[in-house]
Amino acid sequence: MLPKATLHKIIPILRKDLKRAMRLHLPGFPRVNYCSFLLRDTKWFNTWAGSGSVHRRRSDHARNVYCDLRVGSYHYDQVTDGGLLDNEDETESYGHVSVPIDKQNYDGLRLGLWRLTDSKYREAIADYNRRRSSSISTVDQNKRLMSFVHGKRVHHLENARPERIDEEKWVKFCKYASRWIAELPATTSGSVEFDGSHITKVFVSSEGSLIVQHFQIFALVATLRKLTSDGTHMEQELVFNTATQKELPDMKLFKRMVAEKYEQLKKVSRAKRIHSFSGPVLLYPEPAGLLLHEAIGHRLEGSRLLSTSEGQTFKDQIGKAVLNVGLTIRDNPNLTAFNGQRCIGAYKYDDEGTPAKDTLLIDRGTLRDFLNTRAQCYRKGFEPNGHARSQKHQRPISRMAVTMIEGTNTFSHELLRARLLQEIRTQKKPFGMIVYETSGGETETTAYNFQAFSGEISYATLIYPDGKEVCVRGVNFIGTPLQALNNVIAVGDELVLNNGYCGAESGFIPITTISPAILLSNLELQAKTEELVTQFILGKPRLS
Repeated sequence: MLPKATLHKIIPILRKDLKRAMRLHLPGFPRVNYCSFLLRDTKWFNTWAGSGSVHRRRSDHARNVYCDLRVGSYHYDQVTDGGLLDNEDETESYGHVSVPIDKQNYDGLRLGLWRLTDSKYREAIADYNRRRSSSISTVDQNKRLMSFVHGKRVHHLENARPERIDEEKWVKFCKYASRWIAELPATTSGSVEFDGSHITKVFVSSEGSLIVQHFQIFALVATLRKLTSDGTHMEQELVFNTATQKELPDMKLFKRMVAEKYEQLKKVSRAKRIHSFSGPVLLYPEPAGLLLHEAIGHRLEGSRLLSTSEGQTFKDQIGKAVLNVGLTIRDNPNLTAFNGQRCIGAYKYDDEGTPAKDTLLIDRGTLRDFLNTRAQCYRKGFEPNGHARSQKHQRPISRMAVTMIEGTNTFSHELLRARLLQEIRTQKKPFGMIVYETSGGETETTAYNFQAFSGEISYATLIYPDGKEVCVRGVNFIGTPLQALNNVIAVGDELVLNNGYCGAESGFIPITTISPAILLSNLELQAKTEELVTQFILGKPRLS
């Protein structure tokens, strides 16, 4: 995190070059109407160990600048399709995004900003002309919408309070823990990784805004692997993503939690393999949050309403019921903690300098709003709500931050399980399924492809009408968003926080999802893609 002394040197440089950028003009071409710099300074430490040996130990420091330079006017500028396609890494400007980290000489920063701004202006003019010329033969559906809504001047400066990272401690932690995992009889291999990042964001704009924010994120991951007798690589992971090292487990707790994953690994390794399934499914909070994130969350990103290549599932649906069940979904980047856990997706101002707002997206099944940037994506009552975010050089688009899902009529875990059994018997199914854990998901939102989502299951069981559970493997859940969401028939009463990362057009960003368990009357599962391999010729060596 940048100290005050460094900030006092960087901020004047950013402001000075911002004024220079606003004077850019070529005769016969549109003028610059807005410019901002978002400088990101990141220091991180990473170590990774396997079988008691260090594979990687790395400390690094990097600094980059995103320049949002717009030509024309606030009503009509060069940005099209909600900025979804403004993420190329082959443009001239991409070569000038990274800037020096020198603490003494800032001439390199000045030169970097000059080259970045100049190339951004050239690209903006070219994009503006392309937009104007394409309107001759193609209807511009966004012409009546503001390209960029005016923002208020903001002055916000935070003091850096970075937690010290004891590098030696975490190197020893990963070495010891990875060796302990490797000595477990049923594991083929295992590893432990620690990662810590300190990030400072400095935002300045031609509207007079100055925003300094500091973030820190820490991750601890244990991975256990086993090659089964049938040639399948099985894996279980224990993942912590936190905003403070205080929430990471000590060695005693870590080993206890890894031991639970080890037992799951053994169960999954000898579990029954199934190739498909369609029927009632109970999703625990983490898988439920993943399904809702993929099935509906990405479709509430307002930037997608500005792209004709997107499916735009909920366009013109504000005020209308979009779900049969009484689910309420909101996204509140200002929520820094929940039930004692920090939210890594929290922030006060987004990457366009807009104050983050608690945004009610769906109220008991009725659509109320979208995740908005400063690009107007609907006419009546539009307001930016501070959800524009990006990773590095990509244009910020609307993204989830701290998403909370709640039900109107909720049930305890015991009642959800009872309703699952009742649903199995009502549908006369031989069994249902309980999904306890997932490891990732994806969705397709474009108009030229199938509107679908998927989730990767890492631990699940079949549950029979008599209540007996049997561990299974080999399938992931899939579905179309509206059908899956309208198959929700019950919602749990316990909310669980899950910190993670989301990837989209504007890069990988930290997010937090707070979700209950949900019961679906029907969810489809399909076979995983698995490559079978032969067993090892040599036996696993005994470690010294």
